[in-house]
Amino acid sequence: MNHDENELLLDWWKMMEEAKPLVRRVMSLMTELRLHPESSHSTGMILLYRAASEVSYGYAGVRGCIRRAFTNEYGETLRVNMARCHSFVHKFSADTKVLLKHVKANTAGAHAQQIIIQLEEVLMENDRFLIEIEEKA
Repeated sequence: MNHDENELLLDWWKMMEEAKPLVRRVMSLMTELRLHPESSHSTGMILLYRAASEVSYGYAGVRGCIRRAFTNEYGETLRVNMARCHSFVHKFSADTKVLLKHVKANTAGAHAQQIIIQLEEVLMENDRFLIEIEEKA
């Protein structure tokens, strides 16, 4: 790996590390929504939770690829895998937002609606973060 590739991977790593608190907030709010009595039985809740989990797994997948890149595994196959993991984050983020709208429409409780609003805000922040990561890629 040359110096420029090394620097690019370090930038990606820093971005992934910066994303950790954001991903934790998404999953914390998602768990709160999933367990809340006003929303736990809403149609689509299980799919929503799984989609949000996949966002987290996508970030973790990119971090894992970056770690392996600093070993002798670095090559075209690993670069393709990193790009795929990153694209999964985008796709599952979009799925999460669609499913959240569905759950929101099927949830009546005021407290659950407040959690949903917080989730919408965090997911918008995630979108901005994903754009920033893409620009560095």
